[in-house]
Amino acid sequence: MGVVYRARDPRLDRQVAIKLLPPEMAADQHARERLRQEAMAAAALDHPYICKIFEIGEHDGALFLVMEYIAGETLHRRMCNGRMPLPEALRVAGEIAEALQEAHAGGILHRDLKPANIMLTQQGHVKVMDFGLAKRIVDLPAADDATVEIQAQLTVPGTILGTPDYMSPEQVKGLALDVRSDLFSFGVILAEMAGGRHPFHKTSMAETLSAVLREPPELSGDIPPGLLLLLRRLLAKSAEDRYASIADVRADLARLPVAGEKVRRPTRSMWKWPALASLAILVGAAVYLVAHFGISHPHVIRSIAVLPLDNYSSDPNQEYFAEGMTDELTADLATISQLRVISRGSVMQFKGEHRPPTPEIAKILNVDAVVEGSVLRVGDNVRITAQLIDARADKHLWAKKFERNSRDVLALQDELASAIAREIDVQLTPAEQSRLRSAPSVDPQAHDAYLKGRYFFNRPSDENLQKAIAQFEEAVKLNPNFAPAYSGLSDAYLWAGYNEGVLTSAEAKPKAKAAAEKAIQLDPDSAEAHTSLAVFKLFYEFDWEGSEREFRRSFALNPNYAFAHDQFGLGLSFQGRLDESIAEGQRASELDPLSPQIPIDNLMGLAWKGKFQAAIEEAKRAADLDPSFFFPQWGYGWVDIQAGKPADAIPAFRKAKAMESPAFITAWLGYSYGASGDRIHATAELEELKRTSLHGHVLPFNLALIYLGLGDRERALNYLEQAYDSSSQWMGWLKGDRIFDPLRSEPRFVALMRKLRFAN
Repeated sequence: MGVVYRARDPRLDRQVAIKLLPPEMAADQHARERLRQEAMAAAALDHPYICKIFEIGEHDGALFLVMEYIAGETLHRRMCNGRMPLPEALRVAGEIAEALQEAHAGGILHRDLKPANIMLTQQGHVKVMDFGLAKRIVDLPAADDATVEIQAQLTVPGTILGTPDYMSPEQVKGLALDVRSDLFSFGVILAEMAGGRHPFHKTSMAETLSAVLREPPELSGDIPPGLLLLLRRLLAKSAEDRYASIADVRADLARLPVAGEKVRRPTRSMWKWPALASLAILVGAAVYLVAHFGISHPHVIRSIAVLPLDNYSSDPNQEYFAEGMTDELTADLATISQLRVISRGSVMQFKGEHRPPTPEIAKILNVDAVVEGSVLRVGDNVRITAQLIDARADKHLWAKKFERNSRDVLALQDELASAIAREIDVQLTPAEQSRLRSAPSVDPQAHDAYLKGRYFFNRPSDENLQKAIAQFEEAVKLNPNFAPAYSGLSDAYLWAGYNEGVLTSAEAKPKAKAAAEKAIQLDPDSAEAHTSLAVFKLFYEFDWEGSEREFRRSFALNPNYAFAHDQFGLGLSFQGRLDESIAEGQRASELDPLSPQIPIDNLMGLAWKGKFQAAIEEAKRAADLDPSFFFPQWGYGWVDIQAGKPADAIPAFRKAKAMESPAFITAWLGYSYGASGDRIHATAELEELKRTSLHGHVLPFNLALIYLGLGDRERALNYLEQAYDSSSQWMGWLKGDRIFDPLRSEPRFVALMRKLRFAN
C-alpha cells in the first residue's frame, strides 16, 4: 500500500510516519476522492489501540498520509520469535478486538487485518495500523444482523484486495463485505497466536485461497476447549455462522479462563460404581461448562493505580495538563474508603514511552488493577479515554470516553471515578457519593494556572517552587474562590520555607497559614486543605493536638492521601510516639511505594527507637529509588550521628553536599566535623554557610548545629532561641534528636521545650 518514512513534524516537534501511496491510486480521480473520504473517517478514530492518522495531503501529484509514529515491533515479528503464551495471546487479542470495536463503531471496516498491520509498542500494547484498505460501513450490526457495505467500491467487483492468508471467504470471492469479514481475519490471527501456526496457510497462494474457501481450519490440539469453540465460530465459511459483532467476541473472550482448563473425563473403572460415576459425570459437566463458557469467580479489586495519562494533544507544552488530569483522577479515587489508591508520586515513575508491561507495574506497586488512558484537549473541550485493566489476569475489563467542556473538567473527573467504582463493584458511602456528584464548575484559566502550579510543585527545586507560587497566585487572582489553588499555595510556601532557598521560614509562615485557612473556608471537605493546615500547625505552631485533628479529618475525607500519612508519621516521631510513627510511615509507603522522600521521613522514628539498621535500610531504599537525591546520603549520616558515630557520618554528608542540596547539609557536615574533634573543617563549613546563605544571613538553626558540634553550648542555645523566634521548621527535632542531649539539663533548653509544647 505504499512506502513509509519516519519523519519529524517541525511545527509540533514530534516524530511521525509518512506513507506515500501507490501511483495507481494517485492517478484515478475517483479513487483519490474515495481514499480522501476514507482517510478522514479513519482520522476520526481516537483510541489508544489504533494508530492515529493526523492528515492526508498531496505533493507533486503524490498522495501521502501522516500518521502516529510507533516504536516497537509488529505482531508478525513477535510471532516469528516463537509461540506466544496463552495469557499473552488472549491479552493481545482483547486489545485488537477493542480497537476493532472502536473502528466498527466509527463506521470503518478494516479489510486488511493481519499481524504485519498490528504493532506491539515497547510497553506490549496493541496499535492497529494501516487502514489503507479501510471502508466506510453504513451502520453498526444489530444483535443478529450485519450491515453490508453498500457504498461505491474503490475497486471493481471481483477484485481481490487484502492479504490472502487473512482474507475472509467472501473477500476472496470479491463479494460485498460487512464487519463479519474483519471478524474472520481476527479469528485467523487469534488462532495463529494461540496455536503457534496459521490455520489455512499452504505452500502457494492458490492453495491458501482454496483452503480459506473450502477446508476446515487446522487448529492446534492443545488450544483450550472454550477457545476452540470461539475460534470455530469466528472461522466459519459463511458470514451468517460467525459472531454478529466484535462486541460479542469480546464478551466471550472475557469469559475464557486464562489457564484454559481441560475437560476431565471419567476412567473405565469409574463405571463399576454407579454413584461415583454419576458424581464424576456431574463434575465433568461442571468443568466442561467452565472450559467452554468461562464460568469463573471475578477478581476482587480493592487496590488501584492511575498510570500517567498520555498527552494526545500532540503538544509537549500540554504535558502539565495531562499530568494534572492524572493527579485529579487519582485524588478522586483516593477518597473512596474501600480502595487503596497509589499516590501520584509513584505512578509518575511510569510516565513516557518506555513504560514496563502493565503486569510488571502492578507487581511493583502491589495493586489489583491499573487505569490507563489519554487526555486530549482541543479548544474548550477535554476528552479522557480511560481503560481499566485487571492486573492479575492482565485483562482489559472496561474502556470508555468522557468528554466535557473545560469548565466542567472536575465533573468529568468525578464521573470517571464513579464509573470505575461501579465497574469494580465498590460500594460508595453516602458521603463519597455526594462528593463525586457535587463538583463545581471552574474558571478554565484559573484551573490551568493551578495545574501548572502543581506541575512545578511536584519538582520542588528552588526555581520551580518560585514558579509554583507564581502560578497558584495567578489561579487565586483569576478565581478567588478556587480552594485547591489556596491549598497548593500553602504547600508551596511551606516547602519553600523549609528549604529557605527563596523564602525564609519567617517570610513563608503567615502566607502559608492564610492560604490553608482560606482553602478550608472555601471547601471544608477538602482533604488537601486540612492536610495543608495540619502541616502548618505541625512545623510552625507545634500545636500537636490541633495538627492531629486536622490530619484525622483529612484521613476521613481521603484515607489514601500518602502525603498526609507521611507528615503525620513525622509529627508523631517528633512527639516520641514512635510505634505509631512507624505504622503511619508504613501506610504512607504502601500508598506511595516509589517515593524517595517517604523512606527518609520514616527513618526518623526508626532511629529514635534504636532500630539503626532498619533506618539505614530506609535510606538505602530512597537512594535506590533516586540515586541523584541528596536526602538519602543525609539519612546515612544522620543515622550514624544518632548511633553516636559522628565521624562515620562525614563521608555521607560530603556526598550529599556535592549534590544539589540546601544549606542545612553544610550545617550537619560542620556538626560532624566538630563532634569528631576536627575544629578546622568545622570552622570552614561555618564560613561557607556565611557565604552561601539566603540574603547573606546564616540561619540560626544551622549555626546552632555547628556550635553544638564544637561544644559551645552557650552559643548553641542562643541560636536555638533565635531559630524559634524566626519560625524555623527544624524545631520539631529537639525532643528526639540525640545531638541535643548535652543541652537537656540546661534551664534555657527546658524553657524552650515548653514553648514547643513538648511533654516531659
